[in-house]
Amino acid sequence: MKQDKAIAKALKRQTGPLLPDGFNSRMMEKIFLAEAKKKRQAFIFNICLISFVSLGLIVMAGYLMRDYLSGMTFRMPTMHVTSEALSQYGFCFYIAFLVMVLFGFDHFFRSRWQKKQLKEAGH
Repeated sequence: MKQDKAIAKALKRQTGPLLPDGFNSRMMEKIFLAEAKKKRQAFIFNICLISFVSLGLIVMAGYLMRDYLSGMTFRMPTMHVTSEALSQYGFCFYIAFLVMVLFGFDHFFRSRWQKKQLKEAGH
């Protein structure tokens, strides 16, 4: 009995502010959102880095083939670019751009859908 009274007195003396209801769940939600944001930034950084390195490798390969390998038996054919070829290249780049935009939309909507599914499963 004395122990119960001592515990009750100790609890009454505690004047520190108590945490509001749902504090833990709100804090964990913020932590999960920050983690998702960090993952998204890392994903975009990795895609940009891979694209930059790939483009650099392609440019270096073309440079090597044109300059260093030109003295050998293999010769790079010279390209005469016509307006018809330019329009075809432009169309190919346009289609590639549209595909990349669609990939971006797919990633965006898929991530929103997954967040919604996780949120519904959590509650």
